[in-house]
Amino acid sequence: MMRKTTASALFLLAGMITISFSSASMAATGSKQLSQTTGNTTDSLNYKQSLQIIQNKIPLTYNEYVQRFIDSYTTSQKARFSKMLGLSKYYFPIYEKVFKERNVPEELKYISVIESSLNPDAVSRVGATGPWQFMYGTGKIYGLTIDDWVDERKDPVKACNAAASYFLDSYFLYDDWLLAIASYNCGRNNIKWAIAKAGGKKDFWAIREYLPVETRNYVPAFIATAYVMTNYWKHSINPSEPDFNINTDVITVNAAVSLKDIARAANISEEELSILNPSLKKPIINGSVKDPKNLIIPVTKQLSYNTLYEVLNGAWDGKTSVMNASYSADGSRGGQISHKVKPGETLLDVANQYGTEVQDIKVWNNLKTSAVVPGQVIKILSPRSLPLL
Repeated sequence: MMRKTTASALFLLAGMITISFSSASMAATGSKQLSQTTGNTTDSLNYKQSLQIIQNKIPLTYNEYVQRFIDSYTTSQKARFSKMLGLSKYYFPIYEKVFKERNVPEELKYISVIESSLNPDAVSRVGATGPWQFMYGTGKIYGLTIDDWVDERKDPVKACNAAASYFLDSYFLYDDWLLAIASYNCGRNNIKWAIAKAGGKKDFWAIREYLPVETRNYVPAFIATAYVMTNYWKHSINPSEPDFNINTDVITVNAAVSLKDIARAANISEEELSILNPSLKKPIINGSVKDPKNLIIPVTKQLSYNTLYEVLNGAWDGKTSVMNASYSADGSRGGQISHKVKPGETLLDVANQYGTEVQDIKVWNNLKTSAVVPGQVIKILSPRSLPLL
């Protein structure tokens, strides 16, 4: 968002390669070419009526700019929309719930389609990240945590809440949802300058010519996306199925636990755990009693809640072959040894020596950084009590 060359630029570019046009060429070609582009009057009326049917709080204007994106999306981009329709089965209910709670128009969920193609792991070449493509600074401003453990720009719920806040702030400034949408792409300063050049008019179509090229196409792309995502069946686009389980549950984790231990204990897929919890930077959820974390888990017939809660409470007697952060810090599970740091030795050296991870050792010893000093005693919790040779 906000002039960051995001995944949205690629999404818009994909459409523009097919429909390539500019404001100048549109003015020069005249009404005859415009008529050929937008189709006959009957088709135009059908598109207009379809948009009126799905219109709620945001005006879904129909014009030649919108039509050209519809043409692109329903011809050369059918496969892309088929995939996004499948993904929307999981992500749209999340967005709809957030927007309803925040009193934000539900239609804004389509912005995430343009921004990231509903991919929580999307990262632009300049660092905009997540399904709503927040830059680092903007994400922090809107309350998203970005640290060694998590990047909440990738969290579908929290990033959507941040996006809702941005939209509400912009709507408060302009009293116009299309301008709020445009500002999400180019930033509020560009909107302010365009309004000034347009003689103070707070209307997207009135200021469109004064906006950056990408933003001129951003709103038409949004309207076209709203149309295609609700009228896909008219164009022989079939929703695909997501490649992960969308039937999920939320559990609260108040300890540091590895995803592999959770997956093995509960008989669920570690890969799906990672997909459903994209904000985690490491294969561990770093919860605590003071700061418990939510973990999304796939619900399957094989899911064992009993063993899941055992591992979360440090009572699982299964074998762990990886990170041992699920063991309690008092050493009640697994072997415990003390290691005295040697001169020149780093925390990574210690971790490698005992076949564990730096983040585990930091959790066990309440270390805020990875810095250690010679003579410092480090607690090691592991089923393996001897160093690796």
